[in-house]
This record gives sequence, structure tokens and C-alpha cells, in this order.
Amino acid sequence: MNKNFYLLTTAACLYFFPLPSFCQKSDAAASINLEIDGSKKLQQVDGIGVNANTRSWHGKELVPALDLLLDSMNATIWRVIVETVEKWEEQNDNDDPFEFNWDYYNKLYETPKFQKAWEMIGYLNQHGITDNLMINFMGFAPPWMGIKVIDPDHEDEYVEMILSFFHYALKTRHLKFGLIAPTNESEHHNYSEGPHLDAKQHARIIRKLIDRMDALGILGNIRIVAPDNANTGAAIKEFIPALMADPVVMSKMAHFGVHSYGGYHKGLNEFFENSPYPKSTYWVTEWNAWCNGCDDGKLGEYDYDFARKSVGFLLDLLKNGASAALAWEAYDSYYEHHAPSLFSYWGMLGYEPKTKTYFPRKNFYAIQQVSRFVPPRSWLISISEPGDSLTILAFYDPSSKRASVVGINKGKNPVFLNGSLKNLPAIRSLQLYYTDANKNVKKNSDVKVAGSSFKTEIPANCIFTLTGIGK
Repeated sequence: MNKNFYLLTTAACLYFFPLPSFCQKSDAAASINLEIDGSKKLQQVDGIGVNANTRSWHGKELVPALDLLLDSMNATIWRVIVETVEKWEEQNDNDDPFEFNWDYYNKLYETPKFQKAWEMIGYLNQHGITDNLMINFMGFAPPWMGIKVIDPDHEDEYVEMILSFFHYALKTRHLKFGLIAPTNESEHHNYSEGPHLDAKQHARIIRKLIDRMDALGILGNIRIVAPDNANTGAAIKEFIPALMADPVVMSKMAHFGVHSYGGYHKGLNEFFENSPYPKSTYWVTEWNAWCNGCDDGKLGEYDYDFARKSVGFLLDLLKNGASAALAWEAYDSYYEHHAPSLFSYWGMLGYEPKTKTYFPRKNFYAIQQVSRFVPPRSWLISISEPGDSLTILAFYDPSSKRASVVGINKGKNPVFLNGSLKNLPAIRSLQLYYTDANKNVKKNSDVKVAGSSFKTEIPANCIFTLTGIGK
């Protein structure tokens, strides 16, 4: 091209077209076609929940944080943590593990540690969290039972101890809970998350607990979530097979519990499909992106990139069959079984010690893009593959007739969606919400649905939700 002609043309372009035009590089949205089909159901999603430490209960101080999680986030499954087990029954109540010394236990359960648990569980009960309230214990065993391990000669004493908690909660405090997770990360032998058990002892203790609760008439509709392993590979190879080997345990098993800080563990679905119980469901009872130092009293990175990674793992888990996922953790808190670390800074809600108040972090808003718009018992339904630029899932709740498309636009440019809704109730419009580095669950203009088709633009680099209710 003639140099003078090029310069004249460029100058004219800048003079006559100062606004975005053919003179500038195009940032037009890529176009993606999507088909959402309500007739193709994958799995039912029981809900999105949180892990919450009872040690942080200080009367009304924690209430605003719980309300945010209940109302704004719509956390419907609560794994309520009581710790540390090591400093629980510090002296044996008596010499008979099959006979409660209620003079001992009644005094123990009126101490501040357990008062916090009763009051916090009671508050959640008042706000409708009952059947999906799961009680979990963390920390080593009392020293006289073995500390890091549970001496086989003291298994019945260990069962009696945690059984006394459930009995007191149900019969004396009249609290409600539908799920129990008796141990935590039993295979994680480098840490103090729970007593170090092998798979057979773990299954044996759960069987003893079931038998004792049943004999006392307090089992009812309460079910087990286990094994709550940190290593899903250990769960698949050892712990879950040991549980499956006992038909009584399996008759009381609600869901298998696993932990994940890196998304879906390859092979988990295939394991269940080829197991004696192929219809088993699993919950990810601890999930998040990994936060370096957060267990050790160090503040982590709480920006949009961390939030996007956390939600990305959530979508990956749901896509691969998880029936629920519980964020680790609800709010910053202190864990005695982590001593001497100062504080845990994993919270979606941070804690300001000077004012004794809680404040939302970015992932609190980002996770709402799923939890607010996917009601419990929604079905994960079929959606066509969007290509590399989007991670995207679709859900439908038959009760409310709400359909939601949740995704992440990982690109630097907007994406234009051409969508079609099949085999769903008639939806006239979709609401569009998104979270990015600057905005939190921001509502855009509604998207009209013509017949069963819609068109909309998804902002760049964001987590987004399209949601609507059918007629």
C-alpha cells in the first residue's frame, strides 16, 4: 500500500469516526448457540450449604452473619461443627460404656462450650434448618481414649460420648437435626482434624453408633453422612467400600461425604456405578478453592479470581454428579484443634475483631450466583456444550418452575448467547445477574423469551445467571 495514501486514510478515519467504528479493532461478542432441554434430567441437587463453627456463637454477635447466609446466600444445608473432641469427655463418666452417668453429662452439657452449640442449633432450627442440619465433630479423641487414635478397647466409650451429645440435644434441648457426620478426615494422619482411623474401624464405630441410637429410640429419621475424607482416593479405595460392606450401615446412609479443594475427583462416578449400591449419592461436605495460609492465621487472597475459581470448582462438582456442596467455610473463626494457629481465615464472611462484626467477601457474592437461583431439589438438566469460552450448567426446579442457567465467561470479551428452551414451562423473560471484579450479583436488563428462544449478551470475565419462572 502507498504510504501517503495509508496515512491520509488513517487521518480521515480518526477525524470522521472518533467513536467505535470500522477504523478500530472489533471487540464484538462471540456468538454461541445453546439448547437447554428440561426432559433430560441428570441428578437432583439437594442444595448449596456451608460449614459453620459453633465456637463463634457469642449471642447476638453472630446472628447478623447467620442471617446473611440464610437469607442473602440461601444456604439450605448446614454442617454444624462442634470441637474439639479432645477436650470433651476429659474424664470417663463411669466404667460402663453402656450406662450413661447423667449427673456427669448434664453438668458437662451446661458448660459454655456446649451452650454455644445448643443455642446456635436452636437459632438455625427457628429459621427452618432441621432435616438438612448436619452435626459434625472435629479434633482428636480424649487422651484416655487414645488421643490421635481410638483404642479398640475404648471404642464403646467413644460411641457413648458422642451418643450422649445426640441424646441430650434431642431429649433435653429438644433440638432438631436430620444428619450426623461422626468423624472428620480420619485418614488425614498428618493433621488433627479427627482421630486417625482405618476404614474398618471407621465403619465399625458408625455401626455401633447406629445400633446404640436405635436401641435408645433416638435414631428415627436421622441418617449418616460419611466418611468425610480429605483424600477422595482413600474414600473410594478403602472407606466407602468398608461402609458398603455393612447392610445395616447402608440402610441408614443418607449420602457419602467427601471433601474437595480442587474440583471433581476423576473416577468417583465410575466407582459408584460399579459398586453394590450404584444409586448412591454423594455430597461434597467441604468445598472451596485452596486458600494458602488460611488455616494458619494468615489472610488469603479474596479477589474475583479466587471467587471465580471457587465457583468454577462448584460447577465442576455439580456437573460430575455431586448432589450438594458445602462451602468451607461460612465465616472466619477460631478452631481449637488447629492450635497453636491463631485463626481460620477461610470465611465467606470476614470478621472484624475491633467491632466484632462480620463482612462479606467476594466469594460470598459469587457463590450466590448459584445458591440464590438453584432451589433445593432442583434438577441438573441437559445443556449443549458451549465451547472453551464458557463453563455453563442448567437447572430446573419442578416445585417453583424456576429454570436457571449458571455459568462463567472466562474471556476478556462479552459473549452473545442464542438460546432455546425445550421441554420446560413457558417462560416469558429471564433475569440476568452477574458478578465480576467490580460488581456483585448485579441485575442487568431482563431478557425477553420469544416462543422458546432468547438472545442476550453476557459481560466479559464474569460469573452469570439467567433465571426465570415458568407459567
